[in-house]
Amino acid sequence: MANDLLFAVFNAAAFGMAIFVVAAGLTLIFGLMRLLNMAQGGFFMIGAYTSYSVMGRDVQSLGMFLFAALVGGVVVALLGLVTDKLVLRRLRHVDPHYVLIATFALMMVCTGATKLIWGVDFFSVNPPPGLDQPLNPFGMFFSAYQIFVIVAGVLVYALLEVAIHRMWFGKLMQALAADPWMSGVLGLNVSFGIALSVMASFLLAGLAGGLLLPNQSLSTGLGDSYLMYAFFAVIIGGLGNIRGAFIGSLVLGLVQSLNTVLLPSVPGLAIYVVLAAFLLWKPSGLFPAVGAHSESGPEAHGTGLLHRPRISRSVWQVLGVATVGVLATLPLWVNAGPLYVVGTVLVQVVFALSWNILFGYTGLVSFGHAGFFALGAYLAALALRHIAGVPFLGVLGGAALLGAAAAWVVGVLALRRMSGVFLAVLTVALAEALRLIIGFSTLLGREDGITDIPRPALNFGLLRIDLASSNAYYWFLLVATVLITAFLWWLLHSRFGRTLQTVRQDAERAAFMGTNVASYRLAAFVISGAVAALAGALYAPWSRIVTVEEVHWLASAQPMLNTLLGGVGSFWGPVVGAGLFATITYATRTLVGLSELIVGAGLLAIILLAPNGAVGLWRSLEERLWGRRAPRTSEPGKSPPLVAPVGELKAGGAR
Repeated sequence: MANDLLFAVFNAAAFGMAIFVVAAGLTLIFGLMRLLNMAQGGFFMIGAYTSYSVMGRDVQSLGMFLFAALVGGVVVALLGLVTDKLVLRRLRHVDPHYVLIATFALMMVCTGATKLIWGVDFFSVNPPPGLDQPLNPFGMFFSAYQIFVIVAGVLVYALLEVAIHRMWFGKLMQALAADPWMSGVLGLNVSFGIALSVMASFLLAGLAGGLLLPNQSLSTGLGDSYLMYAFFAVIIGGLGNIRGAFIGSLVLGLVQSLNTVLLPSVPGLAIYVVLAAFLLWKPSGLFPAVGAHSESGPEAHGTGLLHRPRISRSVWQVLGVATVGVLATLPLWVNAGPLYVVGTVLVQVVFALSWNILFGYTGLVSFGHAGFFALGAYLAALALRHIAGVPFLGVLGGAALLGAAAAWVVGVLALRRMSGVFLAVLTVALAEALRLIIGFSTLLGREDGITDIPRPALNFGLLRIDLASSNAYYWFLLVATVLITAFLWWLLHSRFGRTLQTVRQDAERAAFMGTNVASYRLAAFVISGAVAALAGALYAPWSRIVTVEEVHWLASAQPMLNTLLGGVGSFWGPVVGAGLFATITYATRTLVGLSELIVGAGLLAIILLAPNGAVGLWRSLEERLWGRRAPRTSEPGKSPPLVAPVGELKAGGAR
C-alpha cells in the first residue's frame, strides 16, 4: 500500500512538472502583457521539432540532449521577438476575446509552418544515456527520465522565483505589469522590458519542447494537449502568477494520478471535472496576479457606431433570393464532392450563427461550443440508427431541447460568476470532458464514432418525402438553413436582440436602466446552445458518420473563424465567413501545411487590419464610394451623420 502511494505521488509530481515547464512561459507573458497566448503550444511544438533536428532520434549524450533543448529555446525566443513586433504589440489594448482568437490563428500558422518544414510523419526520441534506465532505490523502480523532468520543473520554478522576486528583471516586469505608462514616466525602458520578457516567455516554451521530447511522440498535434493542461494550471493558480502556476500544475498532476488509480476506465476525465468545479468555486484562481485587470468589453475593438447602408435593402434581398436560387440548382449540375462541401457549409452557417448570438450580440465567448453541436449530432445519430421510423422533425426538436437544457445548466452555474477568459476555459473544459466520455462509451462508438447513419424520410400522412439521396437531403438542408436563418434574423432584430446589444455594450448601464442582465445573458446562452445542437442534428445524416472529433476543442474554433472572417458586427457576417472559409479550405485542401498557414495568416490579418471582417471591409468601401457626397439636409451648412449610436436606432447593430 505504501509503495502504491509512493508511486502515485511520484507520477503526480512528474506529470505536474511536465505541465509546469510549459505553463511557465504562458504565465510569464500573461503576467506582463495580459495576453493569454494560445499560440504557446505551437511554439512549444516548434521548439520540440528544432531540438529533434539537432539531436536526432538517438541522442548520443546528456550534454547533447540539453544543448539541443537550449537551441530549440533560443530559436523560439528569436521567433517570439519577431512575433512580438508583428503581432503581439498590436494586441495589447484589444478586447481579450479577440486576443484569444488572434493567438489561436497564430497557432494555426505555427502548425502549418511545421507541416511544411518537417512534414506530417510521427517521430520518437529515446531518452539520452543516463536517463534511459530505471532507478531502483529501496527495491522500487522509478524512471530516471521522469526524475529528470521533476528536477527540471523545480529548477525552472526556482530560477523564475528568484528572477521575478529578487532580481532587477523581475522588478522591471512587475512594474510594467502594474502600470507601463507610469513606468515609462519614471524612466524605465518599457519597450526593452517587454521585448526581454516576451523572449524569456518564448524561450521557456521552446526549452520545454526540447526537454519533454522523450515524453511523447513528436507530431504536428503535439502542442494541443500540453497547451490545454498549461491553460488549466494557469487558471487554477491565478493568471500571471508563477507560484500559482506551480501549485496548479501539481494539483493537476495529483488529480491525474488519482484518476489513473481510482477511475482507470476514463483516464483524464477527472482533470476537466475538477477544473470546472474549481472555476465555479474560485474563478479568479488561487493567487491574484500583480496589477490584476478587469477585462474590457467587446466594444473595445469596435467603434460603437452603426453603418448606414448605401445599397438599399431591396437590392440585397434580391441578391439573397438569387443566391438561394443558385444554391437550389447545384444538385442539377455539380458532382457529389462539391455538393457535399456546400451542404457542410450550410451546417456551418447555422453553427456560426449560434456562436455569434453569444459573442456578436451578448459579449460572451464560448471555446467549447462544439459540445452542444456534438450533443445534437449524437442524438440524431442514435435515433436514426436505433429507432425505426422515428419522425425526423421530432428528432430535430429533441436535439434543440437537449442543447437548450445543457446550455441552461451551464449558464445557471457559470454566467453569474464568470465571463471572458474564465467562461471560455470553463466551456472548453466541459466540452473536453464530454469528448472523453464519448471516447470511452460503447453506445456512442468510442473513438470510431457512429457510422452508416441512415438518412430520414419526412412523413406528413398523405405526403411522404424520402431524404435518402444526397440531392434530396441537400435540398432539405438548404430549406432548413434558410428557415433557421430567417428566424434568427427576426429574433435578433426584435426587442430581444436590441436588448442583447445594449447588454454587450455596457452591462452596468443596462442594469441601471432596469434590464435584467443575467436573465438576458442566460436566454442568449440557451438559444445559442439550442441552435448549435440543431446544427449538429442536421449534420449527422448529411455526413452519415459522427465521431469524437466533432467535440474536439479545435472544432469549437470553426464558428469563431467563420464569424470573424465575415464580421462580428453584422448578422450576415457568419454566413459570409462560412462561405469564404470553405472556399479557402477547399482551394488549399491538397497543400499539406499550406491550408493552415493561409487560414491562420488570413485570420490574423483580419484581426489586426480589419477586425470587422469581410462585411466591415464592404461597409468601409461603401463609405469611401458614396460617403463623400453629403446628402441634403433641412438645415443649411449641416449634414446628417453617416452613422448613429447603437442605442438610437431600432434596428440594432447587425444587418
